[in-house]
Amino acid sequence: MNGNQQQQRGGHVRPQQGGQHRRQGNYSPVIGPKKEDVRQFIQDDAAAADMIKACEIFGGELKNNGVTTTQLRNAYGSMKKLEMVGWSEQTKTKVLLIKPRLAYAAGRHKKGMVDLSRVMADAIDAIRDEQDFQRFCNFFEAIVAYFKAAGGK
Repeated sequence: MNGNQQQQRGGHVRPQQGGQHRRQGNYSPVIGPKKEDVRQFIQDDAAAADMIKACEIFGGELKNNGVTTTQLRNAYGSMKKLEMVGWSEQTKTKVLLIKPRLAYAAGRHKKGMVDLSRVMADAIDAIRDEQDFQRFCNFFEAIVAYFKAAGGK
């Protein structure tokens, strides 16, 4: 297979060139903000307006791609507990552990969870300090809020 073709093994789907997934014979675009945009949202207060707009769009896309409130709240609850504890090196380590939790959920549920896992992993990777952590929490909270506003169940 060349770089433009899809390779599928046992239900696992690898992204094709051009940012698309092949799902059950249908092609659908990868949803959510781009990695560089997520990094800017997490590392720059001036990007707040753009972040809110991206979260509004992404929350609706997650709802339309079958993500449930329970799936979203599992990782969101972990983040909120860490936010209440406050920033420390231990918090930084625990934030990193949200990535495998989302990867597990993406492996079980597919669809929008794959995209949520990717976007949140990009956001977690962008965290450098306490201010970035707070912006990450705001970013995640905005996604959940707009998911619910879009009628997410």
